[in-house]
Amino acid sequence: MKIENIEISGVGGIDNIDISFSPGFNFICGPNGVGKTTILECVAHSFTSSSTEILKRNVRHERGSFSSVIENDGSRETINSNVLDFEPGSQTRIMGRHQLSRKLLSLKVTRTFSYQALSAVARDTDKADGVIHNEVKNGVNIHEVKNWFVNRFLYSGHVGALSDIQIDNLNLAKECFSVLNPDFRFRTVSAASNEIMIDTPSGEIYYEYLSSGFKSSLSIIFGIIKDIEYRFKDPGLRARDFDGIILIDELELHLHPEWQARISVILKEIFPYAQFITTTHSPHVLQNAEPMEIIALGFDNDRVVRRDLTQCEYGFKGWTVEEVLEDVMGMEDTRTPIYQEYMKVFEDAVADDDVEKASDAYEQLDKLLHPENHLRKLLKFDMATLSKGESE
Repeated sequence: MKIENIEISGVGGIDNIDISFSPGFNFICGPNGVGKTTILECVAHSFTSSSTEILKRNVRHERGSFSSVIENDGSRETINSNVLDFEPGSQTRIMGRHQLSRKLLSLKVTRTFSYQALSAVARDTDKADGVIHNEVKNGVNIHEVKNWFVNRFLYSGHVGALSDIQIDNLNLAKECFSVLNPDFRFRTVSAASNEIMIDTPSGEIYYEYLSSGFKSSLSIIFGIIKDIEYRFKDPGLRARDFDGIILIDELELHLHPEWQARISVILKEIFPYAQFITTTHSPHVLQNAEPMEIIALGFDNDRVVRRDLTQCEYGFKGWTVEEVLEDVMGMEDTRTPIYQEYMKVFEDAVADDDVEKASDAYEQLDKLLHPENHLRKLLKFDMATLSKGESE
């Protein structure tokens, strides 16, 4: 199942926008308040029939609506929904295609976790339709992950206790510790304490002692694998073969820039048939985007619009962070105000042949710039030219 298009009118801060999605990855970027999360929520609510307080009508509209075009098993259909309420605490009844909700997974921004003791290993959570409809709105329950992993590992030692699909999914989860960082690997689950133990360069640690970035990434990966198993039981489904929709708000959350640059590549490798729709503020995430995968939003006269982007054969893989920030994310300048101030003083002084003023500004810029910045040579050349002109 894939979503091909969504048109949103009068919902949240969006007046009207029409977005087509790539069948693989989709990165929604733009300034705060532009409606990135609203788009994710409209997609999610297209697959539930329930009341919600999450979506609100735009104050400038008497009625809000969104219309989604989805493709499922070769057939195409349109899902239309209305958003009527604006007041806090009021609820809107959404009549979406809830029959397909099992094939949509939503991961919210709460993705890290603290220590969780398992006094006993519980049976699998029953993902009845009502539970899934609620998770479509409120997100996958990451607190089920530890019980799922421990359950699968302990039962994997008993012949016939797990199906081939469950064993495959467990092995995939084990591999993911090293996929994120080859210096880390899954060690074991302690039968005495039900603790997941990880080998690290510093020694063996508890699963919960991993960094917040590691845990955020595992919450995404394990949350997806776990929910696929819980939702698809008869027949089962290998997580690698999941071909539904996965929504992730703020993909880069808690991640160092090095991991921000890798997370989408990792997710594509693990779940090659899924359609991802994510929001991000990270230029490092966007540097790995393929052509047509970025949905860049901006404001035009206080109205949310999709910005046109330069499309290259290799997407944005050869672009610098500064180029992504300016041309894709719409930042007017990546330098700080103090740098801009001294640069303007310097440029004005050069134009006015004011050596003393230019020299003072150059001294401050010399302190501000990176030691290897090429601008140092250019500024020094300008100073030399200006000083030579004065001496003549």
